[in-house]
Amino acid sequence: MSDLNQKILEALKSDDNFEDFSEEQANGLQLITKSFKGTFRLTFVVIVLLLFIFAGLAIYCGYHLVNELDIGLKLNWLAGTLLSGVGFAIGRLWFFMELNRLSVLREIKRVELQISLLAKR
Repeated sequence: MSDLNQKILEALKSDDNFEDFSEEQANGLQLITKSFKGTFRLTFVVIVLLLFIFAGLAIYCGYHLVNELDIGLKLNWLAGTLLSGVGFAIGRLWFFMELNRLSVLREIKRVELQISLLAKR
């Protein structure tokens, strides 16, 4: 059993974020910062860019929706506003689910570290 604990401790020490495991919870900004340094960094960048695009598109369509007088064009701008709002909501949900996943992984690694340190004593 100590061989397994030793392997866990060595694997955690070889991890770049070994010093980051502490008793305190990571706040949201720390998790967001870590997300842009992890293996899915390109995915996070693309999702954040899409979030900005969808937010800008929603504002643009909403502006034209308010200023349009023709009902047919108003419905088109309404559809654009709603679709871009839904796209923004989906991207934001994905982003926060990924932050939740990173938080859970952080806790699992912290528990593994505590188990290996207790087994080493």
